[in-house]
Amino acid sequence: MEGRKVGGFDVAAYDNVTAAVARQLTESASPDTLVVYELASPEARSILREAGTSYAGRNGELYLHHPPIHVELPGRGGGAVAGPSPFARSPFAPRASRVARWLLLHTDAEPSFREISIQTALSESLVSRSARALADEQLIEVEVDPRDGRSRRVRVRDSGTLLDAFERGTRRRTRGSTWDIGARDLDRALSRLRRTAKKGRFSYAIGGLAGAAMVRRVVEPAEVDVWVHRDDYRRWIEELDAVPARPGPGRIALRVLPDPYVLAFSVEREGLPIADPVQLYLDCRRAGERALEAAEAIRLEMDW
Repeated sequence: MEGRKVGGFDVAAYDNVTAAVARQLTESASPDTLVVYELASPEARSILREAGTSYAGRNGELYLHHPPIHVELPGRGGGAVAGPSPFARSPFAPRASRVARWLLLHTDAEPSFREISIQTALSESLVSRSARALADEQLIEVEVDPRDGRSRRVRVRDSGTLLDAFERGTRRRTRGSTWDIGARDLDRALSRLRRTAKKGRFSYAIGGLAGAAMVRRVVEPAEVDVWVHRDDYRRWIEELDAVPARPGPGRIALRVLPDPYVLAFSVEREGLPIADPVQLYLDCRRAGERALEAAEAIRLEMDW
């Protein structure tokens, strides 16, 4: 773009991409993966698109998503590129999972599709399909609104079961690495992050043990997990004058959210944006070892 290279891809070639293969790819592929195939089912292509995974078919169909690059071309044989997946089989795809996340954060609510749509910035049709997919797995109940026969309302059957399903359904690898920003301890690292975010006007959220400790302090954190927007990742590194490092006191782990909208669910504590409890729980579960105690504390705090 404008005479300079702004991105590149790691090619993964397949003869045939099925829906099952596409789901595996969305869980394991990096944001820089380009899936090249001979054949791919419409459902498989929809799953890849919903996850933001780029692909190219032998018939010329092309979907490249690597901000600021975004290119879509139909393949030979006509027709526009297929739209987003109906979520019938993937209620935990990045955007679709907003519905389950919001419900976990509001387990006592019985919202309508319209209300969830407003809260998650998704169309009502996407909310409807995602909710019905969750209902098909008996994770929620969808019923006719007794006050309006045209409306449907949602109720969580068992929040713990929904949380466990959310964890299983979102086991996708995220881009991230650990950096030394010149901070000798946790407090100095948080202070540096706060100043840098204000200067660069960054959106971010503190996750992992550091974020969990601000909800219920059961394990003392040493480093800081920071969830950031993909487009801001390199700018964060530049503004922080960060140097690659191993985990340790005062270090930060910059992580890219598969769905940047998750930042909208963050809450402010002690002057810092903290990732929502669902994200904190997942972070601690995936960190393992002593972080598991923090994950259970979050679960108790939220009564999941």
